[in-house]
Amino acid sequence: MSQAVSSDITLSIISHTNIGKTTLVRTLLRRDVGKVLDQAHVTDQNEKFTWLKTHDGARLNIWDTPGFGNSVQLLKLLQRQEHPIGWMVAHVWDRFKDRPLWCSQQALKNVRDEADVVLYLVNAVENPSLASGYMKPEMELLDWLQKPVLVVLNQVGSENGMQEREACERDWHDSLKAYAVVQGVVSLDSFSRCWVLEGMLLEHVRSLLPAGAQETMGRLTESWKSQNTAVFKKSMDRLAQVFVRAMCDGKVVSETGQLRKVKIKHAAQELCQRLEDDIRVAMRDLIEWHGLEGEAAIKIQSQLHDFTVPIESSVMEEALGRAALGGFGGAAAGTAAGAAIDAATGGMSLGLFALTGAFLGALGLAAWGKDVEIGEILTIRWVPEFLHALTQDLLLRYMAVAHFGRGRGHFQTDQESPIIWQEAIRKVYEGEQAALQQMWESDRECESHDLNERTRNIAMLFESVTRTVLCELYPASKDIHV
Repeated sequence: MSQAVSSDITLSIISHTNIGKTTLVRTLLRRDVGKVLDQAHVTDQNEKFTWLKTHDGARLNIWDTPGFGNSVQLLKLLQRQEHPIGWMVAHVWDRFKDRPLWCSQQALKNVRDEADVVLYLVNAVENPSLASGYMKPEMELLDWLQKPVLVVLNQVGSENGMQEREACERDWHDSLKAYAVVQGVVSLDSFSRCWVLEGMLLEHVRSLLPAGAQETMGRLTESWKSQNTAVFKKSMDRLAQVFVRAMCDGKVVSETGQLRKVKIKHAAQELCQRLEDDIRVAMRDLIEWHGLEGEAAIKIQSQLHDFTVPIESSVMEEALGRAALGGFGGAAAGTAAGAAIDAATGGMSLGLFALTGAFLGALGLAAWGKDVEIGEILTIRWVPEFLHALTQDLLLRYMAVAHFGRGRGHFQTDQESPIIWQEAIRKVYEGEQAALQQMWESDRECESHDLNERTRNIAMLFESVTRTVLCELYPASKDIHV
Protein backbone atom coordinates (compact mmCIF):
# COMPACT_ATOMS: atom_id res chain seq x y z
CA MET A 1 0.00 0.00 0.00
CA SER A 2 1.37 3.39 -0.96
CA GLN A 3 1.94 6.17 1.55
CA ALA A 4 -0.85 8.21 -0.06
CA VAL A 5 -3.41 5.46 0.41
CA SER A 6 -2.67 5.17 4.12
CA SER A 7 -4.57 8.45 4.75
CA ASP A 8 -7.40 7.60 2.37
CA ILE A 9 -8.95 4.16 3.01
CA THR A 10 -11.22 2.86 0.26
CA LEU A 11 -13.90 0.16 0.29
CA SER A 12 -15.47 -1.24 -2.87
CA ILE A 13 -18.91 -2.81 -2.50
CA ILE A 14 -19.26 -5.70 -4.94
CA SER A 15 -22.03 -8.23 -5.47
CA HIS A 16 -24.14 -10.04 -7.98
CA THR A 17 -26.63 -7.68 -9.57
CA ASN A 18 -29.73 -6.63 -7.59
CA ILE A 19 -28.48 -7.74 -4.17
CA GLY A 20 -28.69 -4.28 -2.54
CA LYS A 21 -25.33 -2.49 -2.82
CA THR A 22 -26.78 1.00 -3.29
CA THR A 23 -29.25 0.43 -0.45
CA LEU A 24 -26.40 -0.53 1.88
CA VAL A 25 -24.48 2.60 0.88
CA ARG A 26 -27.57 4.69 1.66
CA THR A 27 -27.87 3.06 5.06
CA LEU A 28 -24.22 3.68 5.93
CA LEU A 29 -24.24 7.27 4.69
CA ARG A 30 -27.71 7.92 6.14
CA ARG A 31 -28.85 9.76 3.06
CA ASP A 32 -30.29 8.80 -0.31
CA VAL A 33 -27.70 8.35 -3.04
CA GLY A 34 -27.80 6.59 -6.38
CA LYS A 35 -30.87 4.90 -7.76
CA VAL A 36 -32.68 1.94 -6.21
CA LEU A 37 -35.01 -0.23 -8.31
CA ASP A 38 -36.02 -3.88 -8.11
CA GLN A 39 -34.26 -4.85 -11.32
CA ALA A 40 -30.82 -5.85 -12.55
CA HIS A 41 -28.03 -3.40 -13.43
CA VAL A 42 -29.64 -0.24 -12.10
CA THR A 43 -26.14 1.01 -11.25
CA ASP A 44 -23.89 0.88 -14.31
CA GLN A 45 -21.12 3.27 -13.27
CA ASN A 46 -18.74 3.27 -10.33
CA GLU A 47 -19.64 6.02 -7.88
CA LYS A 48 -17.54 7.23 -4.97
CA PHE A 49 -18.79 8.54 -1.60
CA THR A 50 -17.06 9.63 1.60
CA TRP A 51 -18.43 7.81 4.63
CA LEU A 52 -16.11 9.08 7.38
CA LYS A 53 -13.40 11.67 7.77
CA THR A 54 -11.17 12.96 10.55
CA HIS A 55 -10.09 16.48 11.43
CA ASP A 56 -6.65 15.87 9.95
CA GLY A 57 -8.06 14.94 6.54
CA ALA A 58 -8.14 11.14 6.61
CA ARG A 59 -11.16 9.73 4.78
CA LEU A 60 -12.97 6.43 4.48
CA ASN A 61 -14.41 6.21 0.98
CA ILE A 62 -17.01 3.79 -0.38
CA TRP A 63 -17.41 2.87 -4.03
CA ASP A 64 -20.84 1.74 -5.17
CA THR A 65 -20.13 -0.46 -8.18
CA PRO A 66 -22.25 -2.07 -10.90
CA GLY A 67 -23.39 -5.59 -10.08
CA PHE A 68 -21.81 -8.64 -11.64
CA GLY A 69 -23.83 -9.76 -14.63
CA ASN A 70 -22.87 -12.78 -16.72
CA SER A 71 -19.86 -13.70 -14.60
CA VAL A 72 -19.73 -17.24 -16.02
CA GLN A 73 -19.20 -15.94 -19.56
CA LEU A 74 -16.70 -13.33 -18.40
CA LEU A 75 -14.69 -15.94 -16.51
CA LYS A 76 -14.52 -18.18 -19.58
CA LEU A 77 -13.29 -15.28 -21.68
CA LEU A 78 -10.60 -14.38 -19.17
CA GLN A 79 -9.42 -17.97 -18.75
CA ARG A 80 -8.40 -17.99 -22.41
CA GLN A 81 -6.10 -15.01 -22.01
CA GLU A 82 -2.44 -15.03 -21.07
CA HIS A 83 -2.87 -11.85 -19.05
CA PRO A 84 -6.58 -11.98 -18.16
CA ILE A 85 -7.00 -8.82 -16.09
CA GLY A 86 -4.96 -6.69 -18.44
CA TRP A 87 -6.98 -7.99 -21.37
CA MET A 88 -10.25 -7.38 -19.52
CA VAL A 89 -9.34 -3.78 -18.67
CA ALA A 90 -8.25 -3.03 -22.22
CA HIS A 91 -11.26 -4.68 -23.85
CA VAL A 92 -14.30 -2.51 -24.61
CA TRP A 93 -17.78 -4.00 -24.45
CA ASP A 94 -20.82 -2.21 -25.72
CA ARG A 95 -22.47 -0.61 -22.69
CA PHE A 96 -25.96 -1.27 -23.99
CA LYS A 97 -25.72 -4.45 -26.07
CA ASP A 98 -23.44 -6.29 -23.61
CA ARG A 99 -24.65 -4.64 -20.41
CA PRO A 100 -23.88 -7.59 -18.07
CA LEU A 101 -20.28 -7.77 -19.30
CA TRP A 102 -19.91 -3.99 -19.22
CA CYS A 103 -21.10 -3.83 -15.62
CA SER A 104 -18.87 -6.70 -14.53
CA GLN A 105 -15.88 -5.02 -16.16
CA GLN A 106 -16.56 -1.72 -14.38
CA ALA A 107 -16.81 -3.48 -11.02
CA LEU A 108 -13.55 -5.39 -11.49
CA LYS A 109 -11.71 -2.31 -12.71
CA ASN A 110 -12.81 -0.46 -9.59
CA VAL A 111 -11.56 -3.24 -7.31
CA ARG A 112 -8.21 -3.38 -9.12
CA ASP A 113 -7.62 0.38 -9.16
CA GLU A 114 -9.29 1.64 -5.97
CA ALA A 115 -10.09 -0.95 -3.32
CA ASP A 116 -8.13 -1.52 -0.14
CA VAL A 117 -10.81 -3.93 1.04
CA VAL A 118 -13.66 -5.47 -0.94
CA LEU A 119 -17.10 -5.80 0.68
CA TYR A 120 -18.78 -8.67 -1.15
CA LEU A 121 -22.51 -8.39 -0.43
CA VAL A 122 -24.71 -11.49 -0.41
CA ASN A 123 -28.37 -12.11 0.29
CA ALA A 124 -28.48 -14.03 3.58
CA VAL A 125 -31.97 -15.33 2.76
CA GLU A 126 -30.43 -17.46 0.01
CA ASN A 127 -28.90 -20.82 0.75
CA PRO A 128 -25.15 -20.53 0.02
CA SER A 129 -25.19 -23.74 -1.98
CA LEU A 130 -27.96 -22.40 -4.23
CA ALA A 131 -26.06 -19.15 -4.80
CA SER A 132 -22.89 -20.97 -5.87
CA GLY A 133 -23.92 -20.86 -9.54
CA TYR A 134 -23.02 -17.17 -9.76
CA MET A 135 -20.91 -16.84 -6.62
CA LYS A 136 -18.21 -19.32 -7.67
CA PRO A 137 -17.19 -17.51 -10.89
CA GLU A 138 -17.40 -14.13 -9.15
CA MET A 139 -15.04 -15.33 -6.42
CA GLU A 140 -12.63 -16.66 -9.04
CA LEU A 141 -12.67 -13.27 -10.74
CA LEU A 142 -11.96 -11.50 -7.44
CA ASP A 143 -9.25 -14.04 -6.65
CA TRP A 144 -7.24 -12.77 -9.65
CA LEU A 145 -7.18 -9.28 -8.11
CA GLN A 146 -5.76 -10.41 -4.75
CA LYS A 147 -7.56 -7.80 -2.67
CA PRO A 148 -8.89 -8.87 0.77
CA VAL A 149 -12.61 -9.70 0.62
CA LEU A 150 -15.02 -9.32 3.54
CA VAL A 151 -18.34 -11.04 2.90
CA VAL A 152 -21.28 -8.95 4.15
CA LEU A 153 -24.62 -10.65 4.80
CA ASN A 154 -27.58 -8.52 3.78
CA GLN A 155 -31.22 -9.15 4.75
CA VAL A 156 -30.29 -11.09 7.87
CA GLY A 157 -33.40 -9.75 9.62
CA SER A 158 -33.59 -8.01 12.99
CA GLU A 159 -35.85 -10.77 14.31
CA ASN A 160 -32.91 -13.17 14.29
CA GLY A 161 -30.99 -13.44 17.52
CA MET A 162 -27.28 -13.85 18.06
CA GLN A 163 -27.29 -17.62 17.57
CA GLU A 164 -29.20 -17.40 14.27
CA ARG A 165 -26.85 -14.72 12.96
CA GLU A 166 -23.76 -16.68 13.96
CA ALA A 167 -25.14 -19.84 12.35
CA CYS A 168 -25.83 -17.95 9.13
CA GLU A 169 -22.33 -16.47 9.15
CA ARG A 170 -20.81 -19.94 9.67
CA ASP A 171 -22.77 -21.36 6.73
CA TRP A 172 -21.52 -18.65 4.40
CA HIS A 173 -17.98 -18.88 5.76
CA ASP A 174 -17.91 -22.63 5.17
CA SER A 175 -19.20 -22.21 1.64
CA LEU A 176 -16.49 -19.64 0.80
CA LYS A 177 -13.49 -20.88 2.79
CA ALA A 178 -11.94 -22.41 -0.35
CA TYR A 179 -11.20 -18.89 -1.64
CA ALA A 180 -8.06 -17.42 -0.12
CA VAL A 181 -9.18 -13.84 -0.75
CA VAL A 182 -12.14 -14.23 1.62
CA GLN A 183 -10.96 -12.93 5.00
CA GLY A 184 -14.18 -12.99 7.00
CA VAL A 185 -17.99 -12.89 7.13
CA VAL A 186 -20.04 -10.22 8.91
CA SER A 187 -23.74 -9.35 9.17
CA LEU A 188 -24.86 -5.87 8.16
CA ASP A 189 -28.45 -5.65 7.04
CA SER A 190 -29.35 -2.59 4.98
CA PHE A 191 -32.98 -3.11 6.06
CA SER A 192 -32.61 -3.55 9.80
CA ARG A 193 -29.01 -3.04 10.82
CA CYS A 194 -28.14 -1.55 14.20
CA TRP A 195 -25.47 1.14 14.28
CA VAL A 196 -23.20 -0.93 16.53
CA LEU A 197 -22.84 -3.43 13.67
CA GLU A 198 -21.24 -0.69 11.61
CA GLY A 199 -18.55 -0.37 14.26
CA MET A 200 -17.94 -4.12 14.14
CA LEU A 201 -17.59 -3.90 10.35
CA LEU A 202 -15.03 -1.11 10.70
CA GLU A 203 -13.00 -3.21 13.12
CA HIS A 204 -12.99 -6.09 10.62
CA VAL A 205 -11.81 -3.75 7.89
CA ARG A 206 -9.02 -2.39 10.09
CA SER A 207 -7.71 -5.90 10.75
CA LEU A 208 -7.40 -6.54 7.00
CA LEU A 209 -5.29 -3.45 6.28
CA PRO A 210 -1.49 -3.23 6.25
CA ALA A 211 0.10 -2.00 9.46
CA GLY A 212 0.70 1.45 8.00
CA ALA A 213 -2.99 1.96 7.33
CA GLN A 214 -4.39 0.44 10.52
CA GLU A 215 -3.58 3.51 12.59
CA THR A 216 -5.48 5.70 10.12
CA MET A 217 -8.40 3.29 10.16
CA GLY A 218 -8.37 3.40 13.95
CA ARG A 219 -8.78 7.19 13.87
CA LEU A 220 -11.59 6.89 11.34
CA THR A 221 -13.31 4.35 13.59
CA GLU A 222 -12.97 6.72 16.54
CA SER A 223 -14.59 9.43 14.43
CA TRP A 224 -17.49 7.07 13.69
CA LYS A 225 -17.76 6.18 17.37
CA SER A 226 -17.76 9.82 18.47
CA GLN A 227 -20.59 10.69 16.07
CA ASN A 228 -22.76 7.72 16.98
CA THR A 229 -22.29 7.83 20.74
CA ALA A 230 -23.22 11.52 20.67
CA VAL A 231 -26.50 10.62 18.95
CA PHE A 232 -27.00 7.76 21.41
CA LYS A 233 -26.54 9.98 24.47
CA LYS A 234 -28.75 12.70 23.00
CA SER A 235 -31.47 10.12 22.31
CA MET A 236 -31.36 8.77 25.86
CA ASP A 237 -31.58 12.29 27.26
CA ARG A 238 -34.55 13.05 25.00
CA LEU A 239 -36.44 9.95 26.15
CA ALA A 240 -35.58 10.76 29.76
CA GLN A 241 -37.24 14.16 29.30
CA VAL A 242 -40.43 12.42 28.18
CA PHE A 243 -40.31 10.08 31.15
CA VAL A 244 -39.69 12.80 33.75
CA ARG A 245 -42.56 14.90 32.45
CA ALA A 246 -44.88 11.89 32.63
CA MET A 247 -43.61 11.04 36.11
CA CYS A 248 -44.28 14.57 37.34
CA ASP A 249 -47.52 15.09 35.47
CA GLY A 250 -50.76 15.21 37.41
CA LYS A 251 -54.19 16.76 37.60
CA VAL A 252 -55.97 17.67 40.81
CA VAL A 253 -59.68 16.80 41.10
CA SER A 254 -61.52 18.33 44.06
CA GLU A 255 -65.15 18.15 42.92
CA THR A 256 -67.69 15.70 44.32
CA GLY A 257 -70.64 13.75 42.99
CA GLN A 258 -71.44 13.60 39.29
CA LEU A 259 -69.01 16.41 38.48
CA ARG A 260 -66.23 14.40 40.09
CA LYS A 261 -66.68 11.59 37.56
CA VAL A 262 -66.54 14.02 34.65
CA LYS A 263 -63.43 15.73 36.02
CA ILE A 264 -61.63 12.40 36.53
CA LYS A 265 -62.40 11.49 32.94
CA HIS A 266 -61.14 14.82 31.63
CA ALA A 267 -58.00 14.60 33.78
CA ALA A 268 -57.15 11.19 32.34
CA GLN A 269 -57.68 12.55 28.84
CA GLU A 270 -55.33 15.45 29.52
CA LEU A 271 -52.58 13.16 30.78
CA CYS A 272 -52.98 10.92 27.73
CA GLN A 273 -52.85 13.86 25.35
CA ARG A 274 -49.78 15.41 26.95
CA LEU A 275 -47.91 12.12 26.87
CA GLU A 276 -48.96 11.50 23.27
CA ASP A 277 -47.62 14.90 22.24
CA ASP A 278 -44.38 14.42 24.15
CA ILE A 279 -43.66 11.04 22.59
CA ARG A 280 -44.54 12.21 19.09
CA VAL A 281 -42.12 15.15 19.26
CA ALA A 282 -39.37 13.03 20.85
CA MET A 283 -39.70 10.35 18.18
CA ARG A 284 -39.52 13.00 15.48
CA ASP A 285 -36.22 14.16 16.99
CA LEU A 286 -34.79 10.63 17.17
CA ILE A 287 -35.73 9.94 13.56
CA GLU A 288 -34.02 13.14 12.42
CA TRP A 289 -30.87 12.55 14.52
CA HIS A 290 -30.47 9.07 13.02
CA GLY A 291 -30.56 10.43 9.50
CA LEU A 292 -33.99 8.97 8.74
CA GLU A 293 -37.18 10.34 7.29
CA GLY A 294 -40.79 9.49 8.01
CA GLU A 295 -43.59 9.92 10.50
CA ALA A 296 -43.56 8.83 14.11
CA ALA A 297 -47.27 8.11 14.06
CA ILE A 298 -48.74 7.44 17.49
CA LYS A 299 -52.04 5.65 17.52
CA ILE A 300 -53.85 6.84 20.62
CA GLN A 301 -57.50 7.25 21.42
CA SER A 302 -58.34 10.54 23.11
CA GLN A 303 -61.88 9.62 24.12
CA LEU A 304 -62.28 7.27 27.05
CA HIS A 305 -65.44 5.69 25.66
CA ASP A 306 -63.38 4.34 22.76
CA PHE A 307 -61.26 2.17 25.07
CA THR A 308 -62.35 -1.36 25.84
CA VAL A 309 -59.80 -2.85 28.19
CA PRO A 310 -61.00 -5.79 30.31
CA ILE A 311 -59.96 -4.85 33.85
CA GLU A 312 -61.94 -6.19 36.78
CA SER A 313 -63.60 -3.52 38.89
CA SER A 314 -62.20 -5.19 42.00
CA VAL A 315 -58.70 -4.52 40.71
CA MET A 316 -59.54 -0.87 40.20
CA GLU A 317 -61.06 -0.67 43.63
CA GLU A 318 -57.87 -2.08 45.08
CA ALA A 319 -55.75 0.41 43.15
CA LEU A 320 -57.81 3.53 43.77
CA GLY A 321 -59.91 2.76 46.78
CA ARG A 322 -63.69 2.40 46.81
CA ALA A 323 -64.25 5.93 48.03
CA ALA A 324 -62.10 7.37 45.25
CA LEU A 325 -64.23 5.67 42.63
CA GLY A 326 -67.37 7.20 44.09
CA GLY A 327 -70.32 6.70 41.75
CA PHE A 328 -68.07 6.12 38.74
CA GLY A 329 -69.07 2.47 38.47
CA GLY A 330 -66.87 -0.58 38.12
CA ALA A 331 -67.00 -0.91 34.34
CA ALA A 332 -66.51 2.80 33.75
CA ALA A 333 -63.61 2.91 36.18
CA GLY A 334 -61.94 0.00 34.44
CA THR A 335 -62.38 1.69 31.09
CA ALA A 336 -60.97 4.98 32.36
CA ALA A 337 -57.94 3.26 33.85
CA GLY A 338 -57.49 1.23 30.72
CA ALA A 339 -57.37 4.40 28.69
CA ALA A 340 -54.15 5.48 30.28
CA ILE A 341 -52.70 1.98 30.17
CA ASP A 342 -53.57 1.61 26.51
CA ALA A 343 -52.10 5.00 25.74
CA ALA A 344 -48.65 3.75 26.60
CA THR A 345 -48.78 -0.01 26.27
CA GLY A 346 -51.03 -0.63 23.31
CA GLY A 347 -52.00 2.30 21.16
CA MET A 348 -48.72 4.16 21.32
CA SER A 349 -46.20 1.37 21.59
CA LEU A 350 -45.90 -0.49 18.30
CA GLY A 351 -48.08 -3.18 19.85
CA LEU A 352 -45.31 -4.32 22.17
CA PHE A 353 -47.15 -4.70 25.47
CA ALA A 354 -50.14 -6.97 25.95
CA LEU A 355 -52.93 -5.60 28.13
CA THR A 356 -53.55 -7.87 31.08
CA GLY A 357 -55.21 -7.75 34.48
CA ALA A 358 -51.74 -7.51 36.01
CA PHE A 359 -51.86 -3.74 35.52
CA LEU A 360 -53.64 -2.12 38.43
CA GLY A 361 -54.68 0.85 36.38
CA ALA A 362 -53.26 4.19 35.45
CA LEU A 363 -55.33 6.46 37.62
CA GLY A 364 -53.43 6.96 40.85
CA LEU A 365 -53.82 8.81 44.11
CA ALA A 366 -51.56 11.33 45.74
CA ALA A 367 -51.49 8.85 48.63
CA TRP A 368 -50.31 6.06 46.30
CA GLY A 369 -53.53 4.13 46.18
CA LYS A 370 -54.74 4.48 49.75
CA ASP A 371 -58.47 4.86 50.39
CA VAL A 372 -59.73 8.41 50.66
CA GLU A 373 -62.97 9.92 51.75
CA ILE A 374 -65.46 11.31 49.23
CA GLY A 375 -64.80 14.99 48.83
CA GLU A 376 -61.08 14.77 49.55
CA ILE A 377 -58.74 16.17 46.88
CA LEU A 378 -57.71 13.50 44.37
CA THR A 379 -54.62 13.73 42.14
CA ILE A 380 -54.82 11.88 38.86
CA ARG A 381 -51.35 10.73 37.82
CA TRP A 382 -49.45 7.80 36.35
CA VAL A 383 -48.87 5.02 38.88
CA PRO A 384 -45.61 3.03 39.23
CA GLU A 385 -46.88 0.04 37.22
CA PHE A 386 -47.46 2.34 34.29
CA LEU A 387 -44.12 4.14 34.64
CA HIS A 388 -42.26 0.84 34.53
CA ALA A 389 -44.11 -0.07 31.35
CA LEU A 390 -43.46 3.38 29.89
CA THR A 391 -39.72 3.04 30.49
CA GLN A 392 -39.54 -0.20 28.52
CA ASP A 393 -41.80 1.22 25.83
CA LEU A 394 -39.51 4.23 25.31
CA LEU A 395 -36.43 2.02 25.06
CA LEU A 396 -38.20 -0.19 22.52
CA ARG A 397 -38.93 2.90 20.47
CA TYR A 398 -35.24 3.75 20.51
CA MET A 399 -34.37 0.22 19.37
CA ALA A 400 -36.80 0.54 16.46
CA VAL A 401 -35.13 3.75 15.28
CA ALA A 402 -31.57 2.53 15.89
CA HIS A 403 -32.19 -0.61 13.80
CA PHE A 404 -33.93 1.07 10.92
CA GLY A 405 -32.14 0.79 7.57
CA ARG A 406 -32.94 2.71 4.41
CA GLY A 407 -33.84 -0.50 2.63
CA ARG A 408 -37.22 -0.21 4.33
CA GLY A 409 -37.95 3.29 3.05
CA HIS A 410 -39.40 5.92 5.38
CA PHE A 411 -39.57 5.22 9.09
CA GLN A 412 -42.93 4.21 10.50
CA THR A 413 -43.88 3.15 14.01
CA ASP A 414 -46.66 0.78 13.02
CA GLN A 415 -44.32 -2.15 12.48
CA GLU A 416 -43.94 -4.85 15.10
CA SER A 417 -40.59 -4.99 16.85
CA PRO A 418 -38.83 -8.34 17.32
CA ILE A 419 -39.58 -10.27 20.48
CA ILE A 420 -35.84 -10.54 21.15
CA TRP A 421 -35.72 -6.78 21.82
CA GLN A 422 -38.58 -7.00 24.27
CA GLU A 423 -37.05 -9.89 26.14
CA ALA A 424 -33.60 -8.31 26.27
CA ILE A 425 -34.97 -5.01 27.59
CA ARG A 426 -37.22 -6.72 30.12
CA LYS A 427 -34.37 -8.87 31.42
CA VAL A 428 -31.93 -5.99 31.83
CA TYR A 429 -34.56 -3.58 33.13
CA GLU A 430 -35.55 -5.92 35.94
CA GLY A 431 -32.12 -5.40 37.46
CA GLU A 432 -32.53 -1.60 37.38
CA GLN A 433 -36.21 -1.37 38.28
CA ALA A 434 -35.66 -0.79 42.00
CA ALA A 435 -33.20 2.04 41.37
CA LEU A 436 -35.57 3.72 38.96
CA GLN A 437 -38.54 3.50 41.31
CA GLN A 438 -36.45 4.89 44.14
CA MET A 439 -35.73 7.95 42.01
CA TRP A 440 -39.35 8.89 41.54
CA GLU A 441 -40.59 7.80 44.96
CA SER A 442 -38.09 10.08 46.73
CA ASP A 443 -40.03 13.20 45.73
CA ARG A 444 -43.07 12.80 43.52
CA GLU A 445 -43.81 16.51 43.44
CA CYS A 446 -40.94 17.22 41.01
CA GLU A 447 -40.00 20.77 41.89
CA SER A 448 -38.93 22.71 38.82
CA HIS A 449 -35.43 23.39 40.14
CA ASP A 450 -34.48 19.70 40.21
CA LEU A 451 -36.04 18.59 36.91
CA ASN A 452 -32.71 18.83 35.09
CA GLU A 453 -30.97 16.69 37.69
CA ARG A 454 -33.76 14.12 37.58
CA THR A 455 -33.57 14.03 33.79
CA ARG A 456 -29.79 13.49 33.93
CA ASN A 457 -30.18 10.64 36.40
CA ILE A 458 -32.91 8.97 34.35
CA ALA A 459 -30.88 9.44 31.16
CA MET A 460 -27.88 7.75 32.77
CA LEU A 461 -30.04 4.82 33.80
CA PHE A 462 -31.54 4.60 30.29
CA GLU A 463 -28.00 4.61 28.87
CA SER A 464 -26.90 1.83 31.18
CA VAL A 465 -29.88 -0.38 30.33
CA THR A 466 -29.63 0.22 26.58
CA ARG A 467 -25.85 -0.32 26.43
CA THR A 468 -26.26 -3.63 28.24
CA VAL A 469 -29.09 -4.64 25.89
CA LEU A 470 -26.97 -3.85 22.83
CA CYS A 471 -24.10 -5.90 24.21
CA GLU A 472 -26.49 -8.77 24.94
CA LEU A 473 -27.82 -8.68 21.37
CA TYR A 474 -24.40 -8.11 19.79
CA PRO A 475 -21.68 -9.50 22.09
CA ALA A 476 -18.88 -8.52 19.71
CA SER A 477 -19.89 -4.87 20.15
CA LYS A 478 -18.16 -4.98 23.55
CA ASP A 479 -14.87 -4.76 21.65
CA ILE A 480 -15.80 -1.33 20.29
CA HIS A 481 -16.95 -0.17 23.76
CA VAL A 482 -20.42 1.09 22.83
